[in-house]
Amino acid sequence: MDDLFRDVAARKSRSYLPDTQEEAAELIALIEMAIEQETGRGIDELSVTIDGEGIVLAGRCESFYHKQLAQHAAMSISGSRQLVNGIEVS
Repeated sequence: MDDLFRDVAARKSRSYLPDTQEEAAELIALIEMAIEQETGRGIDELSVTIDGEGIVLAGRCESFYHKQLAQHAAMSISGSRQLVNGIEVS
């Protein structure tokens, strides 16, 4: 599965944002899967959105470590796109 994420990330590592809703939905799904795999589903209420400037992560977790894991996983898929990690640690 890791190879799949790396292959897709390599193809998707463009710096611009998706042109269509279908491309955006595909990118969001890939990022969500990568985060769930990397954190062992350690992010509650995970939400990945794309706005005019980049990708935004939201949700909650119990440790800063899981927040970092989520960011790292998202960055491996998002390439050079701007990423905002709004996941809250509680």
